[in-house]
Amino acid sequence: MLKPDNAGCLEILVVDDDKVVTLLHKNSLKSARIEPSPVLCYNGREALDYLRKNDRPNKHFLLLLDLNMPVLDGWKVLKQLKKNPMQAEVFVVVVTSSINHQDFARAQKYQHVIHYCRKPLTVACTLKIKNLEALRKFFFRNVEENQEN
Repeated sequence: MLKPDNAGCLEILVVDDDKVVTLLHKNSLKSARIEPSPVLCYNGREALDYLRKNDRPNKHFLLLLDLNMPVLDGWKVLKQLKKNPMQAEVFVVVVTSSINHQDFARAQKYQHVIHYCRKPLTVACTLKIKNLEALRKFFFRNVEENQEN
């Protein structure tokens, strides 16, 4: 049996230039009981700067990454993550308004990308993200293990 756990080991960054969209994403995360509140970055440069500043072994980040942004877009963020590996583990969920199937196919070529959602992030998509194999360990724990301790 699985029980929700504290996702405190996973730091979440919402990376989108639209402040209304970041608020919607933040509310979807809260509705899906993902706490604490995410770090809000309004372009890829802010996100990369934050990641580099907080990079260390045993650290885990989830980026909810828009593709089309000013200053530094999502594609360039993905290229930088590939080109300059970090000590921290970085998972990326692309959250975009793009309906271009080529964007989806292109995103899948980056090892950090674990999922692709359409904007705005819905509670249903957020719940799906929580259950992705790579992220489950941050959101669920085995209740039987805890009862034994």
